[in-house]
Amino acid sequence: MQILTIALAALAVSFVFSMMGAGGSQILVPILFWLGLDFKTGAIPIGLLAAAITCFSAGGLYWRRGLVRLPTAWPFALAVLVGSPFGALLARPTSSTALMIVFAITNIVVGLLVLRGRSVVGGELSRRRELTVALLVGFGVGFMIGFIARDGGPFTMAILVLMGFEAKDAAGTAPVIVALGCLVAFGVHAVDMTASWTIVLAVILASLVGSQVGARFMSERMESRTIRLLFTAVMILVGVVILIQAL
Repeated sequence: MQILTIALAALAVSFVFSMMGAGGSQILVPILFWLGLDFKTGAIPIGLLAAAITCFSAGGLYWRRGLVRLPTAWPFALAVLVGSPFGALLARPTSSTALMIVFAITNIVVGLLVLRGRSVVGGELSRRRELTVALLVGFGVGFMIGFIARDGGPFTMAILVLMGFEAKDAAGTAPVIVALGCLVAFGVHAVDMTASWTIVLAVILASLVGSQVGARFMSERMESRTIRLLFTAVMILVGVVILIQAL
């Protein structure tokens, strides 16, 4: 029964968050914890794996449909890949309560950033400035992926929106940027993983199905304003619930 419930949770989360350029670990991790997995050795590695699968799956579809801006995506992705193992290694000796508090506060801040929905740079960035932002912020996003088991997609999407991207393009580009970083972070956390391989396989299959359905729905039917509102509502709700539990 636990495996079925976890698979259904992964399916629902991947469906919703694939529409917002994310893997959904920010909500799947606490759900897995509530369903009985240990926060550090069960919920975090499984959440990161589901996020990686969702981002690879949705990102591939967005790429094929022209929603990925590759000149921005590739330097961002390389920086994320470098930062994620550092965060994961630092997280291993950190208490679950501290991780949950950081996790919750980050959710709320990112949600509010995307709700703002306006560029803070006053127009298009030059290629040099865009590359600098991508490398610096990308390393920070990668570190965050490893440290607090966030897939980084929501924060990346927020940064892209603030750089002047339309929300739909930002949601299409973000999963391509963070997918490999999620997989690397999962690899580090998997060393201490206590979840069974049956749960792992169930989550992989559920995430593949959910992300494909969600990505197709977003690319065909959703507008940028709807994406921002959905994103903000989910992020703030999850952040508040986790913060209350942690305190």
